[in-house]
Amino acid sequence: MLTLLDRRVAGRRFVVAASERSDGDVHPHHVAPDVLADRQRSITGRRWSMVDQCHGTAVHRIDAEREIPTHAESGEDELVVADVQRADAPGTHVAMWAADCAVVVLAGSSGNLVAVHAGWRGLADGAIDVACDELGDTAIAAVLGPTIHPCCYGFGGDDLARVAEAVGAEPSAITGTTTSGRRALDVPLAVRTALARRGVELHAVGPCTGCDDRWFSHRVRRDRGRHATIGWMDAEHDHDEPARAHGV
Repeated sequence: MLTLLDRRVAGRRFVVAASERSDGDVHPHHVAPDVLADRQRSITGRRWSMVDQCHGTAVHRIDAEREIPTHAESGEDELVVADVQRADAPGTHVAMWAADCAVVVLAGSSGNLVAVHAGWRGLADGAIDVACDELGDTAIAAVLGPTIHPCCYGFGGDDLARVAEAVGAEPSAITGTTTSGRRALDVPLAVRTALARRGVELHAVGPCTGCDDRWFSHRVRRDRGRHATIGWMDAEHDHDEPARAHGV
């Protein structure tokens, strides 16, 4: 597990971490529920609220009274489908799985947090804005988990323009170059731009999933497995702890 951020935010400890390939696949459809629960506990010490994802913008508001993970009303084996999760109870571990897509965790001044899964389609559909709307003007910090960087993400001009419009930028502002010299989508910059438009600072950025094989990459290595970015807010501590951040 890599800790991306560990700092006090609004009187609470805000932690965002990413599981690694060595921690095992955490895709809820690939791993038996009891094995998945054991993997989660071994990584962060707690079970996570983790949903099914469909590259959309649907929001799941976590009910702290129900056992995690939350299931759909139609049956115990069917996970809720959402790409944005909100937790209002401190201590809830909120996770989104990915293998190149951006996962952003936002902290609110009231101790609540939101996690959003934003592939390029999610970015183009305004997933970051949906996540910010969930916290409103209380959103004060954000972390981007391991995601594909422009060095590994050749991208078409029309789709890049869609993403740029959604995050409030000119296409050139979020255009990068791959290591082979092709036009690329700069996902971290697109996320940073979308958050900045909403007045939210991006405090840490995870490594490139394409370059760093500690994480799964569907685009570069056609990996079947998935890692997760996990966030939580603890109760207020009696003393300040030094901030630790990765890749700011």
